[in-house]
Amino acid sequence: MKATIDIPDELYRQVKAKSALRGRAVREIAVSLFQGWIAEADAPPASPPAGAERPLPAWFGVARKYARNAPRHDMTAVRRSIAQGRANGSATDTTGKETS
Repeated sequence: MKATIDIPDELYRQVKAKSALRGRAVREIAVSLFQGWIAEADAPPASPPAGAERPLPAWFGVARKYARNAPRHDMTAVRRSIAQGRANGSATDTTGKETS
């Protein structure tokens, strides 16, 4: 299949030069990159190394301490974690400081 895509001129010049130095056509490079990207999408997401703290989304804000206890970061898991924290008697005020 033929496809037309817009590539910034400077980027294309760099790709063309590097592919020529390696004796490969730009088409070969593009197909190789597409194949690698498709294979990557099919692979399960890599899990962080044991003991590494997983990064938390920036939008967690003052709920960050609850988010650390959530096994997943979807809204259902976040709500469940917050409710569990409240049931245990801890809550936060609007500044994020723990209150009783």
